[in-house]
Amino acid sequence: PADVLVLVRKRGPFVDALTRALKQAGVPVAGSDRLILNEHIAVEDLIALGRFLLLPEDDLSLAAVLKSPLFGLDDDALYRIARPDGVALRRGTLWQSLVRCAQADPALDAVRARMEELRARADFMPPFEFFSRLLSADGARAAFRARMGTEVDDVLDEFLALTLTFEQTGTPGLEGFLAWFAAAPTQVKRELNAARGVVRIMTVHGA
Repeated sequence: PADVLVLVRKRGPFVDALTRALKQAGVPVAGSDRLILNEHIAVEDLIALGRFLLLPEDDLSLAAVLKSPLFGLDDDALYRIARPDGVALRRGTLWQSLVRCAQADPALDAVRARMEELRARADFMPPFEFFSRLLSADGARAAFRARMGTEVDDVLDEFLALTLTFEQTGTPGLEGFLAWFAAAPTQVKRELNAARGVVRIMTVHGA
């Protein structure tokens, strides 16, 4: 794989499709040489977690977090939470339904307990400390790496660097960080020349 360099005219959906196809074929691949941090799925999962912690009524963000590597629930588990009685209309929010379902399901109760712990942390931890602990001590980085490959490390490191940059503005709190992050899309350039044992995908200009 290290002998192969795929050159493309521009970055776009094709690069994502090619990367996905190579991974499905069992070919190690480094991914794109540039990416928009805000659009990476791992970052989107972290942002969705932040949104839910700030607003527990945000059903869409909670659903995204539950299916992400952070919790790893599958479609069937999510459906049981969303429709616990098999009815068309759920009573209350998705979070309220999860709390009710957790009373009879130890696995979901563990999810509920962890989410409650994260909510408590988000109230007093600055963004860098919160996300750094989540990714390291809580094992989220390993979970992302297991599903997306080692190239996700670059993305997560850049995300943590941005949390530090934000804290230098003197504006504390998770809510302020999410608003600041959404307003400033960040492009990350990855040094693929340092990649070892993987196929590299780059634009002709980048190469």
